[in-house]
Amino acid sequence: MAALESIRQASCPSEVKLHEIPAPTRVASFAVALEANAFHPDGEAAALGSLILLHEPGGHTVWEGDFRAVTVAKTRLEDELGADPCLAEVAWSWLVEALEGLDLVGRPAGTVTRTASESFGSLKDRANQVGLEVRASWTPAGPQAGRHLEAWLDFLAMMGGVQLLPTGVTSLRSHR
Repeated sequence: MAALESIRQASCPSEVKLHEIPAPTRVASFAVALEANAFHPDGEAAALGSLILLHEPGGHTVWEGDFRAVTVAKTRLEDELGADPCLAEVAWSWLVEALEGLDLVGRPAGTVTRTASESFGSLKDRANQVGLEVRASWTPAGPQAGRHLEAWLDFLAMMGGVQLLPTGVTSLRSHR
């Protein structure tokens, strides 16, 4: 299958660890699922996500095509960012920006969820936590799944605030 070969040939940035996970079996005739973790240069986890590529030969009416890409991506944010009223729009724009230039049928669809946790009682010393989750799907116009995977990896890095370095470039850390 051309889509699967395209995924195998996709490049994965060194800041991201990617591996295959079990794919859903009842949604489409064929599926592949991947999970990725984006990391900051110090090794701290920045974002986590999964991407599932579904394929139904002959197409699927709702998808308006033979393929469908589905993602869930999550990250934690600084407390101040959680209060930003534009946060959801900005997070959605990261996905749209990452998919720019790819052949899509229609536009991506999805939701952005912001969560805020405050601790009380014996947990009051814990820092407040703000989470961000993007759930989205889109229909690739053809089997170039590798390009969609690379775009999704870029999105995951943007979501986690990880600056991807060009291939062959190494980050030099300051030793002070």
